[in-house]
Amino acid sequence: MKVESVKPPKAAADPGSLHKKMMQLLSSLWVTHAIGTFARLGLADAMEAGADNAEAIARPRGLVTDRVYRLLRALSTCGIVTESAGGTFALTPLGRMLTSNAPNSMRTSAELLTEYNGEIWGHLDGALEGGIAFEALKGKPLFNWLHANPEEGARFQRMMVEVHSPETPAIVAAYDFSQFKHIIDVGGGHGMLLSAIIAAHPDVRGTLFDLQEGVDAALRGAGGPLPGVTFTAGDVFDSVPEGADAYLFRHLLHDYDDDDCIKVLKNVRRAMKPASRVLVLEKTVPTDDTPGPGRWLDLHVMLLTGGRERTVPEYAALFGKSGLRLERVLPTAHPAVEIIEVVAAS
Repeated sequence: MKVESVKPPKAAADPGSLHKKMMQLLSSLWVTHAIGTFARLGLADAMEAGADNAEAIARPRGLVTDRVYRLLRALSTCGIVTESAGGTFALTPLGRMLTSNAPNSMRTSAELLTEYNGEIWGHLDGALEGGIAFEALKGKPLFNWLHANPEEGARFQRMMVEVHSPETPAIVAAYDFSQFKHIIDVGGGHGMLLSAIIAAHPDVRGTLFDLQEGVDAALRGAGGPLPGVTFTAGDVFDSVPEGADAYLFRHLLHDYDDDDCIKVLKNVRRAMKPASRVLVLEKTVPTDDTPGPGRWLDLHVMLLTGGRERTVPEYAALFGKSGLRLERVLPTAHPAVEIIEVVAAS
């Protein structure tokens, strides 16, 4: 006998509650941009250095004291700062994440998500008719633009570190990487994940494969120590190094549409050994209405690169068209990443 889960009917909301909820949704843009300005202008850094009132924060930066006060007052409603009697303010633990030197800093993310990563959402109307919003905004694809603007490329990499660093220990803890003699991190960037895997399993041999700027960042040590690692520059759309026991794809496939992903995965299929594993490190989108950020990230990558987040059946279909087979999906302790294990199709 099949027992189905039936959700209880939701109570009808009164018009006043609906209006309040809608206003909260529509005005969430205000909060995001206020946080971005607070980070971008270094106001969090000023407070961390000891400035505790609007004048002390505003004057050295040529800002208007009254307007800075009003920004701080607004930010006190969302837990970034606290306000005390006499107009003094203090950073909260959440607000400290917007400082430059915090171990868990999100300053660059706050900046970029309110710059071009925010501006692309103004192109959502047109994107629903086709095309890629970032290309409409900047005139070329994201990764080409980042390559042509190295400073922006470095900022983008910093944002990736901020966003994905907390996932790394969860990935390493959730999977037995010691079973592999040789791991290739495809599109591994600065090498953070490979560094963590080798630190946990020193006998594993690693290869970092990425475009030249990613390899250069890894060679500078941006992602941590990489003892014994081979660095190979190349384009995953052309080929992938052969012979690894495992190929890692961390938040890479979601940047591309299905056709491009199939090109990449077929290259991996040609390069891998019969018993090799492909580990796709993404967060699948639920097929029901389970809450989660994946549906919104799906729209963001659609606007940014033309990519998409995928459900488990969508991944399975993608792998099937590439000569691969989805073996299993493993959870991790981090809510934003799972380990999708893939093998060669028989």
